[in-house]
Formats: sequence, C-alpha cells, structure tokens
Amino acid sequence: MQFASLGGLWFALSLPFIVLLYMLKRRYTDTEVSSHLLWQRVLREQEANRPWQKLRRQLLLWLQLLAAALFVIALMQPYVQRQHSAKTHVIFVLDDSASMQASDDHRTRLDEVKTEMLEYAREHAPNSAYTLLVMKDQPEVLISRQNGVSSLQEALKQAGPFYGKTNYQEALSLASALSRDDRNAEVRVYTDGQWTEQASGVVFSVPVTVQKLSGTTAPANVSISQFGVKSIADGSAYQAVAALKNWSSSPISMKATAFIDSQAVHTDSIELKPGEQKSIFIDQLARGDVYKLQIDTKDAMEADNTAYAFPEGSGRIQAAYVGEGNLFLEKALALAKVDLLNVQKNASGAYPLPLGRKPDLILLDGVDEAAINGEGWKRLLASTPAWSIAPGSAAAIEEAAVLPYTIADHPITRYIHLQDVNVAGIQKRAARPWEKPIVQSAASPLMLAGMETGIPRLTFAFSLQHTDLVLRPEFPVLVQNAAAWLTQFRGGNLGRVVAGETKEIALHPETVKASWKHDSEGAVKDEISAAQNGITLQSRQIVPASPGLYQFAEYNQEGHLIQTRPLEVTMDPRESNINDQTEIKLSKKDDSQSIGQERVESLNHPIAPWIVVILLIMMLFEWEVYRRGLSV
Repeated sequence: MQFASLGGLWFALSLPFIVLLYMLKRRYTDTEVSSHLLWQRVLREQEANRPWQKLRRQLLLWLQLLAAALFVIALMQPYVQRQHSAKTHVIFVLDDSASMQASDDHRTRLDEVKTEMLEYAREHAPNSAYTLLVMKDQPEVLISRQNGVSSLQEALKQAGPFYGKTNYQEALSLASALSRDDRNAEVRVYTDGQWTEQASGVVFSVPVTVQKLSGTTAPANVSISQFGVKSIADGSAYQAVAALKNWSSSPISMKATAFIDSQAVHTDSIELKPGEQKSIFIDQLARGDVYKLQIDTKDAMEADNTAYAFPEGSGRIQAAYVGEGNLFLEKALALAKVDLLNVQKNASGAYPLPLGRKPDLILLDGVDEAAINGEGWKRLLASTPAWSIAPGSAAAIEEAAVLPYTIADHPITRYIHLQDVNVAGIQKRAARPWEKPIVQSAASPLMLAGMETGIPRLTFAFSLQHTDLVLRPEFPVLVQNAAAWLTQFRGGNLGRVVAGETKEIALHPETVKASWKHDSEGAVKDEISAAQNGITLQSRQIVPASPGLYQFAEYNQEGHLIQTRPLEVTMDPRESNINDQTEIKLSKKDDSQSIGQERVESLNHPIAPWIVVILLIMMLFEWEVYRRGLSV
C-alpha cells in the first residue's frame, strides 16, 4: 500500500490527545452508606477528582483511537497498485500492407493479428472503448470510440488486404492526433514489422505499444520483379524478358510458364539460390494482346507470382490502304509509323476485305462508295476509324479553293497554317451530322472531322492529285496529326500501375461511363464502376486495389461498348521482401526511450472509500457501546 499525500500525518496528533482526555477524566469511588441524608457532607468530601490515574481497559477508548487512526489514514489518500495493460480507450492500429498477406499453413499474417487484437480486447479491455485505424495509402478509421468487442470484431471483418504503397508515417500521425490529451487512451500497433519506409518524428502523449508477430522460421518467397515484351528484328516476332528473385534464405525450385492471350506457350524450370535474382529470356513469341508469366512454386505470397505485359517497342499503326496509291501519302504515313496493307481492286472492280487482323485505320483514297458497299465492309467501317480522300476524277471537281483558309482549332490542325497552298478542285456535298469543318475555303469546307457513333472520321473534300499540299513541309505534320487523332482511342493498353494509385486516362470523346473488369483466365471475374463526378466521368481514376489484369471498358450515351483497354495492377514490389524486419522507433512525450515492445502500465486503486465505510460502521458500534455503558 502506498500513500498519495503525507500531509494527513499531522492529524495523527489527535491520537495522544484522545488518550490525554481519558487520563484527565474525573473518576469517582463507590462507597456504601446507610443514608444519603446523614452522609451528604461525607459524600462531598470523598468526591474524588483523580485526573492522572493509570488508564484502564476501556472498549470505548480503543474504538475512538481506532476511528481516529483510520481517519488519519484516509486523509493520506492511500492506494494500492495493480498491473494492467488496457486503458478505457484503446486505439488499435492495424498494418494492412501487402506483406501481411504472407501465409503459413493457409493462415495469413493479417488473420493472426486480427485474432491477437480480439484476444487482447476480450482479456484485458472488455469494458474499454475501441478505435480501429487501418494503415493504407491513406489511413482509414473504421470505428471510433465504440464499446463492445463485437463492434471491434465487425470492423476487423471490413479490413481487407491492401496491396498498394502504405503510408506508415501518416497513419501513425493520425493515431497520435486521435490520442492527444486523452489520458485514458493507449495506442497499440499490430504489424509484421516489414515496413517499406521509416516512421520517424511521430511523438505520442499516451502509452504506445508495437506488437510484432513472432515467427520461428522465415517463410520462403519468390517474386517476379520485372516482366516485359518487345519486338525483335523486323517485328515478326517478340521476346519476353523477366527477372525473378528469391527473397528467402533457402534455395527454391520452380516452373515459369509464359502465356499469350491465356494460351501457355513456353515453360522453364528454374533454380534460385538464397537471395539470388535471375533473368530469363523467351524468344520467338507470336504477337498477342496480353502476355502473362506465372511461376509455380510453394511460397508465402501469391500476389507476386504472376505478371502481365503488353507488346512494346514498335507502337506502329496498322492501316488498310484502299485505293490506287499515292507515293507522297505513303511516305508521310511511314514517317508517322503507319504500316500499310494495300487493298487493290479485284477483277470485278470491287475491293476485297483486308486479310489478317483487324486494321487500326482504314484509308479510302479516291474510292467510290459502291466499290465497298458489301456487308463485310459495312461492319468493318462501322467499328474502325476511317480517313476518306475525295476522288481525283474531273466529274468530282466542282470549284477551286479560295485563299485565305479558315482553320479551326483541332488536334489535326496543330502546327498547320496552309499559307499559299493551292487546291485546284473541291468536291461539294452536304456535310453529315457528325462532320465539323476544320479547314474551310470561303463557303466550301476542305477538311471535315467528327465522331460517328464514337468512331473517329476524317474527310478530305479534295484529291491529293489536285493540290500542292503534298509538296509542302507541313504535309508530313498534317498526316502525323491525322493518324494520331484517328487512332488515339484504339485498343492499346494502359500499362502497369501499383494498386490503389491514381492514373490519368485519355477518355474517348463519346464516353459517358466506364468500368474496371477483372479479367481472370479470359473471363470477367468481377466489375467495378469507374469514378464519376456527378454525371461526368473523371479522367483521373483510382485503379483497383487488388493485383491482376483489368479491362477498362468505356460506354457511350446509348450504353454501347466503345472500347476496352487492358491494365496490369501490381502490388507494391517492395512488399515482396517479407522477411525484412524494420526497426520501429516510436517515442512518448517526456520519455527519452523509444517504445518498441509490450508495456505494462500500473493502475492506482484508492482505499479511502473503503475506510469511510469502516468508519461509519465503527461510529454505529461506538454509539452502542456508549449507550450500554460498556467499559471492557
């Protein structure tokens, strides 16, 4: 037992004062007489006043002394200490980073720390209020000052894995702010200790505990740290390059399988020494839209065992050139990285459909619409950007262009001035609803552009044979702009992004809504709506939070699919080193030592209320003794 105040000892002087009063108390001797009348004078003479007599045993004296002693003890504010590990407000901080998904015997680290949290709440803080803060790219508070273990358990169910870049510093700063000036709070951080950044400078004003998972063995893990595909030689084949790393302290054997559009095409057996990183090369791969590399081994994490890649290197556009050909135009298209597939008339005077893969662009140079009027051409033109150039026949020419030209602000007309460019003849016709003039001569448009059901269209109302534009330095620039604008929304890909990050996406002009489709084994696993600002689709999108291959699907006002583009979402590659233990140093205000282990706090329990209860009982007992006149 300890005392909070020794000032109450001054009241201990009341104890000898009580004894003194009993010593000075008047006492009388009993004497037998035959008559009071005869002995009144004798009684007066024998009346004794003996103040300094020896104290006799009196129950009332001892009761009063005991009561006074208890009163003095109560004034000294006595208390007893007992150890405890919970305050009335417990702030749990959960590390939800990708390394927490490392598993051993089908149980992840995240599951283990959730169990430890609940055990602590049940055993040490069943009556406390709980706050649960989850470490992510932005810290997330799931519950705040809620009572009941069940509320904590429900909140923990909502804490799913996060594979992006975890902001440890910001999460701890928020925990410090939530506990500031709250003397009845404590902070408990549950983590595996594998932090990708230092959290320094965060000071707590309450007790803080860092509870690390303790493991007897270091789990094995292998990751694909790099994976890419590029064209080789003449572009007829592709080469895949990958880098694999063994993060564990023991050798690992595995199989690495390459896929092209979900079809397995190559498998390698690989042996990695402890800590070794090895590069593998896979040659002579066919062209595909999506390449995948998957390693087959038993390790602690699956999220870094699969990687995706998209064709890189050429960035070339495949165009079907329908017409007799123009040397100047073909040279300009080659400079714009456009590969041409020439489609010539057949014996019947019609143009056959282009063979092979679907072209990115169709160029109609002086082609009569009757020559491409088949159902196959209709379907192809309805879904493919097209550039139409007027025929050069005399029948198609109605008037010559008149300078100066009016040039609208458009991506195709960037860096274009058309000064002194001569156009001998213009084909006049009514503009279609979706066509907008971008270059105009007097009342006749020279160039028109627009979107037909979400598909880009460009029309030259003059023949390249009747102009000197092809001889001007601006012509290759014009062709480059036209090819880029016409194919800017073609398939392609969105590249590779770490989970949870923000990516700027160039949206199709006709797009009004979009969604992320999780692609698994060629089938849609789930679909997530893209972020919108009211009714407007945002160009800055937060990519999905789980690793994998996603398709960004765009839809127009009528709900028709415009295009889909693949995106690889990866986990933070730094999280693959699951055995890296970071020294976590947190400090408490006015405490020179860092906090990194379990702290056991002491709680003071006052005894004064119990003493008051005993005093009340003794007062009742003392009154009964006095009433009965008991002295012994």
